[in-house]
Amino acid sequence: MIQKPPIDILVKLAGNKYALACGISKRARTIIEQPHTATELSKRYKPISAAAHELAENKIKFISE
Repeated sequence: MIQKPPIDILVKLAGNKYALACGISKRARTIIEQPHTATELSKRYKPISAAAHELAENKIKFISE
């Protein structure tokens, strides 16, 4: 379970809980499948946590399709 950054902040950044879950999982898969896209955060944290930290730090943005 992600404790930091707080879920309520992540939901505000993503728009809603569904978009948050989809976006975080998509970024985590990218981190796993394409190690060359890994950041310093993804070297310290597990993929899901790294994606959450990237979103909280505005390193990634979610766009709706």
